[in-house]
Amino acid sequence: MRGGVTFSINQYRYFIWVAESGSFRAAAVRACRSQPAVSLAIKDMEERLGQPLFERGTPVVPTPFGQSCLEVARRLVEHADSVATTLASLARSKGGFLGIASVSTFATHWMPQLVQMYRQSYPEIMLNVYDDNSEGVERMILRGQVELGVCSVVSNDPRLHFTPLFEDEFGLVCHRSHPLAHRPWLSWHEIADLPHIGTVAHRQLESHKAAAFLLDRPFYVSHMMSLLAMLSRNMGVTVLARLGVPPDRDDLAFVPLRRPSIRRCLGVMKAADSSLSPAARLMEELLLKEVLAPGPQP
Repeated sequence: MRGGVTFSINQYRYFIWVAESGSFRAAAVRACRSQPAVSLAIKDMEERLGQPLFERGTPVVPTPFGQSCLEVARRLVEHADSVATTLASLARSKGGFLGIASVSTFATHWMPQLVQMYRQSYPEIMLNVYDDNSEGVERMILRGQVELGVCSVVSNDPRLHFTPLFEDEFGLVCHRSHPLAHRPWLSWHEIADLPHIGTVAHRQLESHKAAAFLLDRPFYVSHMMSLLAMLSRNMGVTVLARLGVPPDRDDLAFVPLRRPSIRRCLGVMKAADSSLSPAARLMEELLLKEVLAPGPQP
């Protein structure tokens, strides 16, 4: 026997089927091949192995060498079938893994229903959901930690591709007891002298002169949960997009800012030069379908 001898999966199958049925004819029927084709495949194996696999007769029975090869062949075919099933499942998104990150505003308003729909349709897919600000979401995509993100454009990095979903207006966020909390709208200059709490969301306002007073605050909070807790204690005010206020926070007020009206765009972010996995592609399709669909928004 020469080193490096390899056989096709079909040859292993024919070998197993002949051994199980005791007949080249029965194995050929099972394989949907002619009997001579199956016989030639077995003969090729025997010649390359240098030993006979079967005692010819009626029924055909494995030789001692063939019998010792039979279990090895069965394990190999079972493994090949398992690999093929796994690959087919991945292609149909019946398995696999997906990492997705989103800004907390989207996570609060949209992600629960999207995850529920996704899990109901594809329960075999392992799903990891991360919550971060837009800068963090971009970093996670660039590092390969997640395939998809929902955020605003922060860096304009050419390695990232952005698909807009919707726009969200900025406004003053303050405690319900604040004197301005019940105004229908406010201008930017009216809030310039208030005790603002700085946040990473203000990076999106750098190009707007009306919001320049936000960019150098003595008090800065990077995490949304901490920011909301401080607003709840009436420690100051801040400027956020409307979805930045969780729907269950009755203690906080959102007052739209006008003159000018400034809006941010939230969308789907992904790597520009990489194809999405089947699992990620299905999530992207779900995002675009559900978020862009007409009708009431969360």
